[in-house]
Amino acid sequence: MNEELTAKKQLKISLPIAFENFVNLLMTLIDTLVVTTLGTSAVGAIGAMGVIIDIMQMSIQSLNTANIALLSKTIGEKNDEQSKIITGNSIIITIVISILTILLVYLIRPIFPGLFNVDKICITYITIRLIGFMQSSIVMILTGHQRTIGKQGMIMILRIIAVIFNLIFDLVVVKLDYGVAGVAWVTISIDTALCIFLILKSKSNVKYKFDKGISKQIFDFFKWNCVERIVSKVDKFVFNILVSRIGEMEYAVHVIVIQIRDVSQAFIQGFSDGITISIGIESGNNNKERMKNAKNVIRKLINIFSVVVPILTIIIAVIIANISFKENELLLIFYSVLPLLIIGQYEEISGTYYYGILRGIREFKFLAQRNFVTSVIKIVIATILSYTVLGIKGVWISYMVYCIVQKLLSKRRYEIIEEQSK
Repeated sequence: MNEELTAKKQLKISLPIAFENFVNLLMTLIDTLVVTTLGTSAVGAIGAMGVIIDIMQMSIQSLNTANIALLSKTIGEKNDEQSKIITGNSIIITIVISILTILLVYLIRPIFPGLFNVDKICITYITIRLIGFMQSSIVMILTGHQRTIGKQGMIMILRIIAVIFNLIFDLVVVKLDYGVAGVAWVTISIDTALCIFLILKSKSNVKYKFDKGISKQIFDFFKWNCVERIVSKVDKFVFNILVSRIGEMEYAVHVIVIQIRDVSQAFIQGFSDGITISIGIESGNNNKERMKNAKNVIRKLINIFSVVVPILTIIIAVIIANISFKENELLLIFYSVLPLLIIGQYEEISGTYYYGILRGIREFKFLAQRNFVTSVIKIVIATILSYTVLGIKGVWISYMVYCIVQKLLSKRRYEIIEEQSK
């Protein structure tokens, strides 16, 4: 982990994480496909609870990012004892946050059917999922830990195995008429098995000892990362609401475009996480030449992937569109929006060079502020243009502008830090 970075080594770090993110998304899609056989009421109930679970996981995801950033720096400093304590403290904090989250959601769960206008089976589903929330939260932190210490391949294989078992057991419980409850029990069973395995696997490199100083550092990073994620969630919610008001056909196209974007975004985010780990380690080494080399290697890889990923996205998008849309009008709407998605995506992946580095050097406060500014710009532009003749195209123009501004702001911050370090 402390050898000089090469393109091959960076790919070995980033690609397994990127594919793991893709597999995680695939796991969610499989659940959705299986549940469709139970009827529309079941799909609506689980879909609504998916929104709640997504919100519940937000704080744990923020904590995981903070843990990875601090852990990678400590690995670079070659402080093995402290690296063990960092993840141990993150697990302790995770358990506390999980308990509070479980209690809160359990108390307010009776309002969910009316709030989302879905079947009361959603209460059964979310109650069962709460039983496994702590396990899934611990899995998130420990998988982040294992990836950071160089076990990306193992975690990717573990996730693939989990997806296969998830599919098999989902089909079995649906076939045996256990319905929505059966699907929920499958999910928490797999999470529990992963949790036990990872706790045992991490036994030698995680120390469960509370340290006030380390916990304070984790919280300092956590709070800004949490703000960044909250802003993104609000932004996404408003974005969807605006399109839903334009028209039924436009929203049908929008749902497919968002899914295509989510698939590519999962890959991009995973690749960025790999960059964060590498830069975090180099910042701990405190060697300017090695840091310069790492940035050059990452720049070359980003230049390649910023071309490859959009091209692959176009191919996948065309295939999905021809399968999903049978009416010419839907296809026309789709192809009018696709170029905006691709331009935005190019800006997003080319900007990953700056995002990954800024996370690696723990610029979480700036990233939160950047997200707030760009999300406000996106919402304002989307709102104005959605009421013009541009319609859905106007909304996706706001996405393109959002990606461009995020990249420009991140690039500017990166250049300021580079000047200060000279």
